[in-house]
Amino acid sequence: MTTGKEIKVRVKHSTSISAWNIEGVKLGGKHKIAIVPYVSVDDALVTNINKSEALKHAEYIALCFNNSNNTILN
Repeated sequence: MTTGKEIKVRVKHSTSISAWNIEGVKLGGKHKIAIVPYVSVDDALVTNINKSEALKHAEYIALCFNNSNNTILN
């Protein structure tokens, strides 16, 4: 059952902090839905691992929003 109120989102890196933003893509609805921060460390390898881990989490959250009509609750 769909309610017609699904939220379509995309993942975009923040311009101001070390984080991935989940934003709405609908015109007039381009706002942050969620923020997935990561720790930036002096070691570039550790930072890249943290950044890629946070990206996986952000992509999963976006997948859930984009497929909300297929969730178990509907």
